[in-house]
Amino acid sequence: MNTQAHTFQTALAVGQAETGARALSLSEVEQLARLSLQTGADLHNFIAQWQDRGIDLPDIYLQGITEATRVLGCWWLSDEIDFASVTVGSSRLLRLLYDLSPQFLADATPPLGATVLMLAEPESQHTMGLFMLSEFFRRAGWYTLVEQPRLDADFLRLISGHWIDVLALSVSTERQLLALKILVRQARQVSPNPHLVVIAGGPLALSQPKLLADLGVDWVGHDAPSTVERASQGFIPHGSAF
Repeated sequence: MNTQAHTFQTALAVGQAETGARALSLSEVEQLARLSLQTGADLHNFIAQWQDRGIDLPDIYLQGITEATRVLGCWWLSDEIDFASVTVGSSRLLRLLYDLSPQFLADATPPLGATVLMLAEPESQHTMGLFMLSEFFRRAGWYTLVEQPRLDADFLRLISGHWIDVLALSVSTERQLLALKILVRQARQVSPNPHLVVIAGGPLALSQPKLLADLGVDWVGHDAPSTVERASQGFIPHGSAF
């Protein structure tokens, strides 16, 4: 259980950010976590109450939903809830993010002509952090692809056949590192973009960032807002093949 628990505890690293003064208290976050465990609970109404107080969706995403998922993980680690419960609660919170997405993207920046390809580990269950990052990229005007290829060949065909400006890798466990190092090298070889930017993030970005330094990536992202901001600042318009 230790390895699985450690992975779960750090699975949302890419969505975490320090935004100064907190808009939501720990008790409010815990209330959302409890509601996610209750069948029939109206999570949307609860979020609407936060919005009525003037709390914006980025804070709700990062300080509310992300932290509520983290609370579920802590409750599991302390044996307050079982794994089935934490799975159900996390799934409901992820569903909530999907439902809020149209609101989150309503005031998105006009398209930049930039494309980010986000790569998840095959069969990975830690998808909230990656979805969170994709939301912030879309909000900043990026065309966003999220893929979970089963074979390296599938990924290489995808990146060789399209213009990708940024390749974002979500790294969950150490067992991925050698394969990803090879994949990064191959991606740079086959990409039609000679200035392809490769970044890494995910659980290991928070728990053991030094392990990602040897992958051949350009930099390591630690949270969604700063990752998107840095990528956007360095972007030179080229156009997209999609």
